[in-house]
Amino acid sequence: MSRKIDDLQDENIELKVETVVKPSEDPEKVKKCLLNVANGCHPIIKNGCLVATCTGILSLHHIRVGVRSKSSSAVLRKLLEWNRKDNLTWFLLNKQAAYSGVISLAEHNEESPLGPIRVTITSDNLDRIIEWLVSSR
Repeated sequence: MSRKIDDLQDENIELKVETVVKPSEDPEKVKKCLLNVANGCHPIIKNGCLVATCTGILSLHHIRVGVRSKSSSAVLRKLLEWNRKDNLTWFLLNKQAAYSGVISLAEHNEESPLGPIRVTITSDNLDRIIEWLVSSR
């Protein structure tokens, strides 16, 4: 069953994206990585990490489009289910790929040499959000 974005506009969704800023990295370039992942977020530096939190279904738009274009929906579904705890789930993305605007899933921290981007989704209706995120329509 396909879910239109209009059906999910009123869902309570929080998206948090975060990554470590290594001493060798330009914080502005790392900020670009987060902006390429999370739509409408405003990253801030906190304790050596860049963190951005935003709300609403549209914050997930870049991820949904990127996963669909790479046909990674099944992998994303698996990661979201593995890492799920109640109304929260998370997955990792490759930071270098995100800088180029590419959504590249990582199953382990080591898959992203500069450290991954951790994406956390919280919602009271997580099943609907996951279905919309990985659906092919």
